Amino acid sequence: MIKFFRHIRQRLIADNRFSKYLLYAIGEIILVVIGILIALQINNWNEERKERFTEQKILKQLQKEYTQNLKQLDEKILMRNKMTQASNALLDYIDNPKDLENDSLLYYLFRLSQDPTFDPIENDIMTTGKLRLITNDSISEMLSNWTSDVNQVQEIEDNWQLFRNQNYQPLLLKEKLIRNVGAYILNSGYSPEHALDKDDTISYRIKKNKIDLPSVILENATEIEGVASTCIIYNNVTNVQAYALRKRIVRLLKLIQKELS
Repeated sequence: MIKFFRHIRQRLIADNRFSKYLLYAIGEIILVVIGILIALQINNWNEERKERFTEQKILKQLQKEYTQNLKQLDEKILMRNKMTQASNALLDYIDNPKDLENDSLLYYLFRLSQDPTFDPIENDIMTTGKLRLITNDSISEMLSNWTSDVNQVQEIEDNWQLFRNQNYQPLLLKEKLIRNVGAYILNSGYSPEHALDKDDTISYRIKKNKIDLPSVILENATEIEGVASTCIIYNNVTNVQAYALRKRIVRLLKLIQKELS
């Protein structure tokens, strides 16, 4: 093909037909430019196809991760609700002492000792620059704000953890309550709400010590009342943030599903 065009050029020059040669040269340049543009377009198509394929892989991975995050968040919300219920029960017992079984009191004390912390799966989409491959602006924005949204929940969780460690755990140690709380939980078998395998049960035999639990509760009513009230406040505030985060995850999953469809 190149020889063919060269032959035409040489013949036009030899025949002294400069104007036709000039037109031919311009036409040849146009053909070359068109060829380059077509090659660039094909390359762009290929790159676009590769990026969309990669985007689909990223979206599928995000769908899996945020489904797990939603599941974990629901577990922590449930734990906080149970902690709130246990705190209310202790306050009710302190206000109106009743004949409660020791096991009920130990259950309430155990719930107050819990430390539900939301620890979501962290993807590398932000650090690796993969966010640019997400074409849906709403998904990109939610992923960009994810770390900040999670911090809104974790900061309050950290405050409760600090308060519990400084005020509640020392009380349990001082009044020799931890041994009986542990015995109550482990002697009959305990299945944590947040266990990786929901069929797992922790079981270990611990002998209880002999204390008058109702009396211990009433003797330390002021401290326990303070802990229970603080537990209610922290866990309800945390769950307000958690429910807001839950709505964001649900919306994100719906957007991802729409893109995958």
